[in-house]
Amino acid sequence: MSDKKTSRTEYFIDLLVDRRRILVGVLVAATVVLGASVPWLQGDPTLKSAVDTRSEIYREYLRFAELFGDEEYLLAAISNKAKADDPQVLRRLELITAELGRVDHVTQVISITNFKSFMRRNGRFGVFPLVKQTAGGPTVIENYDLNRMREALPVLKLLLSPDMKTVGILIQVDKQFSFDIPVIERLLESFRTILDKDAPPTSRYVIIGPHVIRVAIQKYNVQTALVFGILCLVISTLVSAYIFKSLRVTFIAFTVVGISVVWILAFMSLSGIPLNSTTGLSFGLVLVVSAATVIRIVTHFNEMYAHEQDKTQACRQALQVVFMPCLMCSATTAVGFATIMVSSIPMVFQLGLIMSLGVMLSFGLAVILTPAFLIFFKPLPQSSYRRMADDWIAVALSRIEQMIFRHYRIVVVFGLGLTLVLFAGVFRVVSDTQLLRMLSDSTPEMKDLHFVEQHLAPVHTVEILVEAKEGAFRHYEPWGKIAELGQRLKEVPEVVETDSLLPLLTHLAGVLQEETISNPGILNKPGVIPELLGLMSFSEEGRQIIGRYLDESRGKVRISVRIANSPTVPISETINAIRSRAGEVMGAVGNVVVTGELAVFADHGERLVKSQLLSLILAFLLITTLLMVQLGSPLLGLISLIPNIPPVAAVFGIMGWMGISLDTVTVFAATVALGLAVDDTIHYLAQLQKDIRAGGSVKTTEQCVRNAFEVTAKAMLSTSAILFAGFAVLVISPFRPVVSFGILGSAAILIANLSDVILLPSVILASSNIRRLIERRMRAR
Repeated sequence: MSDKKTSRTEYFIDLLVDRRRILVGVLVAATVVLGASVPWLQGDPTLKSAVDTRSEIYREYLRFAELFGDEEYLLAAISNKAKADDPQVLRRLELITAELGRVDHVTQVISITNFKSFMRRNGRFGVFPLVKQTAGGPTVIENYDLNRMREALPVLKLLLSPDMKTVGILIQVDKQFSFDIPVIERLLESFRTILDKDAPPTSRYVIIGPHVIRVAIQKYNVQTALVFGILCLVISTLVSAYIFKSLRVTFIAFTVVGISVVWILAFMSLSGIPLNSTTGLSFGLVLVVSAATVIRIVTHFNEMYAHEQDKTQACRQALQVVFMPCLMCSATTAVGFATIMVSSIPMVFQLGLIMSLGVMLSFGLAVILTPAFLIFFKPLPQSSYRRMADDWIAVALSRIEQMIFRHYRIVVVFGLGLTLVLFAGVFRVVSDTQLLRMLSDSTPEMKDLHFVEQHLAPVHTVEILVEAKEGAFRHYEPWGKIAELGQRLKEVPEVVETDSLLPLLTHLAGVLQEETISNPGILNKPGVIPELLGLMSFSEEGRQIIGRYLDESRGKVRISVRIANSPTVPISETINAIRSRAGEVMGAVGNVVVTGELAVFADHGERLVKSQLLSLILAFLLITTLLMVQLGSPLLGLISLIPNIPPVAAVFGIMGWMGISLDTVTVFAATVALGLAVDDTIHYLAQLQKDIRAGGSVKTTEQCVRNAFEVTAKAMLSTSAILFAGFAVLVISPFRPVVSFGILGSAAILIANLSDVILLPSVILASSNIRRLIERRMRAR
């Protein structure tokens, strides 16, 4: 069987070398054809690739939105030294409100200058504006009435700050353009032009809202893909240039990774996979992974050519050495990425699909193009080989080799101790699965959001939908439960306030009776609630307010919970606390559903974390199986896992010790690290097996371990350097989880390289049982 396998491999290698011109021609033609589809690649402005639209919680959210609307507003906040009761400030605000309302695709603009509500004025009860016209100009109603209105309608807290120095303007955009990024960008530019022209000269303004976040995420997705891809290309190029001291070899790596990216972009475009916060990472990751195969082929080609002085024969021999190990490395890496496809979240599935296909594609391109270029180019001069043999990398590896053979027991003890310390951090890992908190605090959008939260009010909400019998909320008993729920929710640290129809009904009853807002009479007088609802229904403003909180059948009620959403408190913890209290209080009234965008994303994030922990186990089992097949022995496969435990420990340990949350991006790190870490293990053990079989009884296992180190260490260090730098550049990303992913990935690659270069030889040398097992099993093949 082994001879047949070797024969098939040799036949395939002969095909790659002898038919290289035809294969390169086919690749060039295919690349040109596929490249034509790249400009049609789409983004994901709806962010739906982050949502499992088949999930129950998403269906609940759609039902909630159908009942009460999604209420997507942009909020323009203007902060000024003068207070909002200044007639000059109000005139400017009236002008801004009117001009914003005339912008195309704007359906509604709300500010304190046009906001109306129920109140008593000059002895009359009715719907009146908050701004009164006086002889001295416009002015805001008295503070006493204004404060009562702020408690009755919490939305006013977004329109006017307590010190009256910051005002907000709510802008609603036509729904059909909510996800049209070019239209939203033009609208935002129009809004900024109006505010630049009409806002008070000393004021500062910001614009926030879901539309702004979508534009920002789309922009940052493209930026991350371009910058990460370009930097990884530069890194691969520089490392290749330094290692091989040749621009020709650098050109090979550049060409292979460049064509790989074109094919991936074409696949995404043709299959309808959008560019989002995860797929945007695929270009750089494929770049650094594909460069590794090129480096290994070129490294062994140089070694063979130094003896053969025949480029074609050197290519054959180099491929015979690296083809199967590189194929197995690509397979294990592809398996690592493919296992994340167990997730039901589209963007995660898409990343796994792109990367698993991309890794195998880059391997195919590397084994076709690299030999063709090596044979076409002139061979390197002997001076280049001498520089490669004498550079600092070679010197450093020589010293490391000496250290291993002198102190291998100390290395094993240190490696074991470091792994245990890292694993101890696992118990400190916390989960925070909120996708909406993914932007870094340094981005303009997050700074603007913090400005609004500081000067006006928190803007994050969780929605509670209570579904009772038809007409249930025409009676006072359920409203008493809503009042009780409001008190219970105050016990949750992150809850700022609850927003329901109850405060307005209480306020309305107080205004009618000229009593204070705290009068609880409506909760124990059977006829008051229907009367107040009927009274509000007489006006258009009243019907709009009722429709925001109560459906037409009066059987379903909405309660909005405004939360602080602090970065130190996992969103799932807050939502679970809200769900628990809502169920306890409102469960007797009807079915309770906690929903809203925050709840949907948090639920999906939690399920994603669980699925990816499952994918890690699956990747571990599949990769172990592949290693057993490659090495021809279950025991050798298990031994090969020894140097791959520390990288996984590094991921979870660093998360725990550094306080990096387990979220919807960092959860991939361990699986990806495992898939990449085994590559060097495969190459080292493949070379060790070759040396043991070739040495027979002449060479000792110690000599084979040393020779395997000398042959593979430089290539392992070189490829790990590219991977390490590729992950490290992610720290420049505006996405906070991506930054953490970069830190974890680079740390895992560093630990993996140290494990393969130093720990694995030391373990073999330190254990006579492992030494004998390796020798017996490898010679038996």
